[in-house]
Amino acid sequence: MAYFRLRFITEPDWVSASIRAVTSSLWSHVETILPDGTYLGAHYPSGVQIRPLDYCKPMRERRYKIPVSDAALGQMLAFAHAQVGKPYDTTDIFGILMHEGWNNPDAWICSALETATMEAGGIFPLNVEVGYTPKITPEMLHLSPLLIGNCYFSAG
Repeated sequence: MAYFRLRFITEPDWVSASIRAVTSSLWSHVETILPDGTYLGAHYPSGVQIRPLDYCKPMRERRYKIPVSDAALGQMLAFAHAQVGKPYDTTDIFGILMHEGWNNPDAWICSALETATMEAGGIFPLNVEVGYTPKITPEMLHLSPLLIGNCYFSAG
């Protein structure tokens, strides 16, 4: 059995505070923890990147591991790696602010990327309609029943 690992964080900056205020959330960012311990995610302003362990110092952090098959993990990681280099979807952020379905299909926000990554492996973290993925916030994803009982690290 393999594990798909997610990291939810809150950073001590105005972007994080704004995201949390607008989404009524404890969390402002979510990303994949790769097998080597680095992080793959969509982060403002640089877009989808693989980042080193020390790229930020969160004031709150929670990590989860979701049991999946080896095949599903391979599909999820292949999908996530194929997104590296794509831009951050600021259009989607404005859509969330305005409660509209605005998004750029060639760009990502963190929570939409993580949801799509799981879906690429046949794992559906939320009961949502097709096309709803861009509207998912870190807080919504954090409420997924797949995370219950699967937290292995919590700080802050």
